[in-house]
Amino acid sequence: MNKGIYFILGLVIAGVGTAGYWALTTPPKHTDAPKKEAKKVSLLTINFIPTAPAKPITEGKYWEFDSSSESAPNEKDLKDLQGKPVILHFWATWCAPCVQEFPELDTFADKYKNGAHVLAVATDAKNIDKIKEFYKTKGIKTLNIALDKYGSLSRYFQASALPTTVFINSKGEEIGRIQGAVEWSGTAGRLLNTYLSRN
Repeated sequence: MNKGIYFILGLVIAGVGTAGYWALTTPPKHTDAPKKEAKKVSLLTINFIPTAPAKPITEGKYWEFDSSSESAPNEKDLKDLQGKPVILHFWATWCAPCVQEFPELDTFADKYKNGAHVLAVATDAKNIDKIKEFYKTKGIKTLNIALDKYGSLSRYFQASALPTTVFINSKGEEIGRIQGAVEWSGTAGRLLNTYLSRN
């Protein structure tokens, strides 16, 4: 009886020893960490709201002067920009997100100057000196100063929150908008430039 128990115990010990030996001598298998999928960026992920169907623009007066000029601003109209897509950007010097993204918008306008016309319209038109100082402080060189002198342009486009960017095709029709700041220097800027080049 005792011999049988010792025999069984011997088999168990031998099995455990063999398993332990293989565990120590076999190199561990490395499991690759799950790869993170690259975040896909599309017009939807950057809060682009399409205007469908495209909306013909019937109003579009604004005032503009060269940022380096001391002369009074000239009255202009969006219809004069037809034939080329337009990025109409409403902003104000008191709007923190506007102030933060504005230098990027200026860089975007310079980088893609052969693409869409970038028109940044300040809604705080009564503070022209403050706007000029802002351009000087932030080193804005590409964008001219444009003003929504009487607030009529922002009312027409219902730009009640700032910043608001309206995208206009080469036919003079609104094709979409983004409410909020845009990453103009990143993927969003490249995506928007490509989209507008097709319109």
